[in-house]
Amino acid sequence: MTIPVPQWSTLTAAEKRVRTLSVADELFARDGVDVPMPVLAEAIGVGVGSIYRQVGTKDEVIAALVIERSAILRARFLAALEQPDPWTALSAATHATVEDCIDDALSQTAWDEAAYASEEVRAARAAATEALARLVARADAAGELRADASHQDLRLVFCALRELAHIGPAAAHRLADLVLRGMRAAAA
Repeated sequence: MTIPVPQWSTLTAAEKRVRTLSVADELFARDGVDVPMPVLAEAIGVGVGSIYRQVGTKDEVIAALVIERSAILRARFLAALEQPDPWTALSAATHATVEDCIDDALSQTAWDEAAYASEEVRAARAAATEALARLVARADAAGELRADASHQDLRLVFCALRELAHIGPAAAHRLADLVLRGMRAAAA
């Protein structure tokens, strides 16, 4: 059964933006961010001008998606701070983020480039990084980490996976496990 999609003209501006970003996210994840705007417009069922009116240029669409991903990461890391065991929380949040990195063409190709798009993108990414740093600091304060371990170690994993997504889920999680073990204090 096909779920009917509301006509574009009946949607509010906010609903049009959500629909545009949802379709762009799916299309970019499947085909990469080099998809031309007319292909995106066709997938949405509108003209290119409608995308420009609701979100903006293709770079602005990508920036909006990076901001959304940053907000998801920030929320995940902050939620992990509420978990009782700092090491288990750090490990679980790391592996959930690894899952996000797998088969995500947007994060593989545009994450760093989007940082130059606007102050809003830079702020969203910085907020996610700060939440990760807090999560790692909590594990450190609990005596779970080596003295030289930092949140940058995990950022390296996430950055590497954006470039190495082809290694597959098992290898991606293995890489994360190796880095986590390397970060962990010997007595832990």
